[in-house]
Formats: sequence, structure tokens, C-alpha cells
Amino acid sequence: MTAGELIFANLVDQRVHDAYGDRGQSGIYLFGRPGRALPFVMYRAWKVPTGVVSEEVRFIGPSGRTVYRWGPEVRRMLGSMDLTEERDLVDDAHFDEDGTFLASFIIDGEIVGEVQVPVYVQAAPDKLPKEVEDGLRKSDVIWVGIEHRGKRVTAPVWFAYKGGRIFVLSKNAPGAQEQTVPGIPGAREVVVVTRRKGRDTSLDEFYAAVRPLEGPEWEQAAKVLADRRRSRVGAPAESITAWRGSCTIAELTPVVKT
Repeated sequence: MTAGELIFANLVDQRVHDAYGDRGQSGIYLFGRPGRALPFVMYRAWKVPTGVVSEEVRFIGPSGRTVYRWGPEVRRMLGSMDLTEERDLVDDAHFDEDGTFLASFIIDGEIVGEVQVPVYVQAAPDKLPKEVEDGLRKSDVIWVGIEHRGKRVTAPVWFAYKGGRIFVLSKNAPGAQEQTVPGIPGAREVVVVTRRKGRDTSLDEFYAAVRPLEGPEWEQAAKVLADRRRSRVGAPAESITAWRGSCTIAELTPVVKT
């Protein structure tokens, strides 16, 4: 006896779902690979016998690996004669592949249905939502850090913002001369918290993909950071010389809905 029937399923970027609903064009979007997916909606229409079941969705990449797994989650089904509709917003999915994925929909350990969904890598925007931009442009400090085993470790850091990207400098060997940013170098993703100017209780919080810079990109970002540094002693070139070889400069790309 089968667990039930999947009548229809769709995986839709939240922006598309907001505009077109459950039957919007399927697709999941990344700003980089590997990276956190932009929030997407999973819609399922089930005909499953009445009762409580365990529901799971596995995303199988072009390589044949299970790249991301949602659930298992306990759900109550209305019955085989009725349609049980489920919608979940997924905002914590990570993908290290792009291309055409196979999403397997599982009830009580049995694959009931499968659909194909494209996973795209798109160019990150060069402008963020106004409230995020304001928080970055009008602040001297943001909190940056990592999440590990349910715990968050962040530190206040000075930074530079330009063209939709945040640039931070982190000393490779912790010391008193320069800041050390949790997770940099090494992390592929960090969490960023900004405080909106003049609104002490209002925060913006988002994840950001991390890309360490090297060569000419490092030098260019170092100039931007040196100009931004409020407590700099001496000429910008002196700071850049001190940083060279001892500090990592990372470009952070916020994963936010625009």
C-alpha cells in the first residue's frame, strides 16, 4: 500500500511566489556556489490517508548526491478524498552545485513523487534594500560572526561598503593592532547584524557569502578600507603596508531579497 499521492509540487523563489503564487515559475537562486539559497517556497498538494505522517524533501544534484535535505517534519493529512496543501518558506538551504536538481518528496520514508527544479547562480545586486543600505552607510560598526552548533559568535568590526558588497579586514594572527573577525578566514558564510541609525532597538540581520580577496582585488579593497578607517594613524599607504601579508580582506555578499 502506497503512502499516498502527490498531486502537484512546486519550488518557487519567494520573490516569484509573492507575484505569481503557487504556480509561479519554478527555480532556486544562489549568489555564489557554494552558497545559501535565496528564500524559496515549497508548495505541495497531497492526497494522503488521514493521520499524522513524516514528510521530507531531498534535493538531488546533477552529480547524484543529496545536496540539501528538508525535514523530516510531522504533518497531519486530511485524507485521500481531500487535498492537503502545504507551504513552507525555506531560508536555510545551502547548495554546492547548480543546474537541474531532482526534488524527491517523501512520506514516512517512501518516495511518493519527484519533480525537477533548476538551481541558478545569479549575479548579486549592486544595490541592497534601502533599510539595509541605510544601516551600512550610516554606521561605523557592524557585528559579523559565525553560527556553529546552534551558537553564534560575533564581534563588532569596522568595515567599508561599496556597490552592494561589504569589505572587512581580519588579522590572521589575533593581536591588539587589528581586529579579528570570527570566521575569517575560513568560513564560506557569516551572519551580519547592523543597527539602523537613530533607532536603537531596530536591527537588520542577514547572512553573507564570504570571498577572500587576493592580488589586485586585495590591493583595491585595502585602499577603500584605509580611506574608511576612522582611527587610522599615518597615511593610508602605511596601513596598507602593515596589513599586507598579515591580514585577510574579505568581500561579503549579503543574501537578501531585493
